[in-house]
Amino acid sequence: MERYCLISNRVAGSGSAGAYIDRVKALMENRGVDFEIRETQYPGHATELAKAAVDEGFDVIVAVGGDGTLRETALSVVHTDRVLGLLPCGTGNDYARPLGIPTDAEAALDILLNGETRTVDAGMANDQIFFNIAGFGFDVDVLDYTEEFKPKCRNGETAYRLGCLKAVLGLKLRRSTLTFPDGTIERNVLMAAAGVGTHFGGGMNVLPESDMSDGLLDVCIAHDVKRIGVLKLLPKFIKGKHLGLKCITYRKATEVSVVCDPVSRIEVDGERMDGTPVTFRILPGALKVRAPKSN
Repeated sequence: MERYCLISNRVAGSGSAGAYIDRVKALMENRGVDFEIRETQYPGHATELAKAAVDEGFDVIVAVGGDGTLRETALSVVHTDRVLGLLPCGTGNDYARPLGIPTDAEAALDILLNGETRTVDAGMANDQIFFNIAGFGFDVDVLDYTEEFKPKCRNGETAYRLGCLKAVLGLKLRRSTLTFPDGTIERNVLMAAAGVGTHFGGGMNVLPESDMSDGLLDVCIAHDVKRIGVLKLLPKFIKGKHLGLKCITYRKATEVSVVCDPVSRIEVDGERMDGTPVTFRILPGALKVRAPKSN
């Protein structure tokens, strides 16, 4: 019988995760599952708890929360023989989307207990590992402004939308040189995203053709667009309908290096970090995750 260690974050989803976690606990007890729940107390705690669970021999280390909890947990599971599980109950739940894991507690738990284990890729942004998407430009500007609005907003989604609006009004394009293994391009870049997942920012389908197990990064570059163009572009990003537009360059590659002016901080799975110049590169088959069974 597999042993499960649930790393739970009760404040995820603007505080709604508490009831979700209680529901999961009751369901697992009713099914006779061998599990423990360990709750996070501070930023970075999920990484510590997951590391201890790996060392103690748990088979499946489960992130119960949002994308932040997922990232922290995965940092201790990557490059091990343990399996990462996901019970998504955060605000965005972007990592769960391409895996096909729903936010309904019972449905997600069924996948955790009865699904299959998949080997998926991860990535590096300079010396920082990421599991979903990393990037620079507009999306980082949005995150900066979102932090300004969070104290004034009831939930993270509202703060993010206001952050988007402010980033549009203060639009920055960065003259960027992007070097791929097969050549170099120069663009006036609004934003660039490289990743193994599909969605970021709470549901924006920026990399709609991404395959989490193909050993390649998907790279989307939005460039040479004016303020009104950004307002038209954002709804297309949400639906994944931006490919083929003149202002979009979309590539698959094992790595891409970027130099831009003015410089930009980067975001790595939604966390802002020291920025450009930056090299994004693939880590093939770095992580085992529990996912729905293949048809």
